[in-house]
Amino acid sequence: MQTILGSAIRRSVACAAGTAVFALTAQAQTNDAIRGAPSEANHFIATPEGWVHPRTSWGDPDIQATLNQMQAAGVPLERCLAGSRGRGGQVCDPNKVWNTEEEYQGRVTAAAGRGDASRQALEEGRLADSIRAGITDPSIPQRQVNLIVSPADGRLPEVTAWAKQRALEMGSDWALPGETIDFQDQFDFDSWDRCSTRGLPSSMMPYRYNGGFKIIQSPGYVVFSLEMIHEARVIPVGDVPTLDPAIKQLLGESRGHWEGTTLVIETTNFNTDPNLNLPLINLAVVGGPPGNRFPTTDQMKITERVTRVNDEWWIYEITTEDPGVLSAPFTVRYPMHHDPEYWWPEYACHEDNVIVQNYVSANRAEKAANAPEPTQTPVQVGAEVARMLDGRWVGRPDIHTIDYDIEIEFTDNGNGTVNGRLIGTTLRNGAINRPLRVFQVTPEQRMSFTFPNADPWSFNGQIDVATQTITGTTNSAQGGAPLVFSKAPN
Repeated sequence: MQTILGSAIRRSVACAAGTAVFALTAQAQTNDAIRGAPSEANHFIATPEGWVHPRTSWGDPDIQATLNQMQAAGVPLERCLAGSRGRGGQVCDPNKVWNTEEEYQGRVTAAAGRGDASRQALEEGRLADSIRAGITDPSIPQRQVNLIVSPADGRLPEVTAWAKQRALEMGSDWALPGETIDFQDQFDFDSWDRCSTRGLPSSMMPYRYNGGFKIIQSPGYVVFSLEMIHEARVIPVGDVPTLDPAIKQLLGESRGHWEGTTLVIETTNFNTDPNLNLPLINLAVVGGPPGNRFPTTDQMKITERVTRVNDEWWIYEITTEDPGVLSAPFTVRYPMHHDPEYWWPEYACHEDNVIVQNYVSANRAEKAANAPEPTQTPVQVGAEVARMLDGRWVGRPDIHTIDYDIEIEFTDNGNGTVNGRLIGTTLRNGAINRPLRVFQVTPEQRMSFTFPNADPWSFNGQIDVATQTITGTTNSAQGGAPLVFSKAPN
């Protein structure tokens, strides 16, 4: 939980002074060479001339800090696609790597004026409001427009055919568009649902809440202590023998070494038991793929670099490679500010948390009740459109990590009206056959509805009579995905 933002924002303004060229450029690997005047390599955070890196009492570079991954929580994982629209409806520029000085200063001004809602609520005696505001720590304006710095397009690499097939088998309580999950046991949930781990690389990326990150050092070791799920990574540093490769762990086996004053950590030997349902990227990373169906293999390797650039700022980099899942490695990089006043209460989440029991029992009760579906009012579309819509339609959400189809059906009532149903998906437990909810069609032939599932995904698209397609997007709290329905042959 974050309590003080103002000082970090003011310091970020000072560190980011100067003019930069805002173009798509190759970024150097994070190491001691990034220090110096503000530049793209150091995220415009300067190292003062003559600054000397602190040392521990035993002589190692001192990188100990209380950091906050939430500072970059508002920065999406991937860069936008050409033609898409971002915040405020503006057209995306896929070649834009950094916010301009004007954009950045405007966000800094807005952030400085928001105050500390958590502390204010506490002073006014509103404890529940204080906790809610503090858990969702507000982000601090950043120069970068997305977290991925390599590949150069800022996008996740393509995933393998095996990974997409494995994704169909993974469990999670985060439903995909059109999906109704049949919760039977703990294997229908992912590792985050069960409070066992956020995993790697996901645990080292900015989350939507509880992003505290402490670096603690002792002779021969560095500890990464995480607020989320109260995990601690104990990392031997130096010439330390590795474990037997047969020993697999949720967060892998990490070994660190110093390259100058930059800490480099390599991690392998991950536990990839399929029953764990441990996603490579968790959707709580803003802009992560929906559904938490992003598998890993025992070929995964993580390389991290931590560089202290001055007394207040650290730059963190993490590269993920897994040839069984990814067509190429990808690298995330972002800065973090040292905040010794960061408030870190207990994160009271435990393995197989009550969410598992409650979801399973509620699912069984719902199936036993077999409640009737709400009646759907026929939608007026006109005789021609009604005849065209009549029949079955198939669409595939454009989701990076998984391929599956959604089937819907429209019925021509013979009077210029239609009714719509979700027939099901090609996911497991895919048969559904329920009326679409909030089903509407405008005179301009814009169609909208909500899938009749426990996790509401909406759809909004344009009917094209000539091509017999309905082109649009589906959206939920997890994000959105393009979705085009085409009429199935009779």
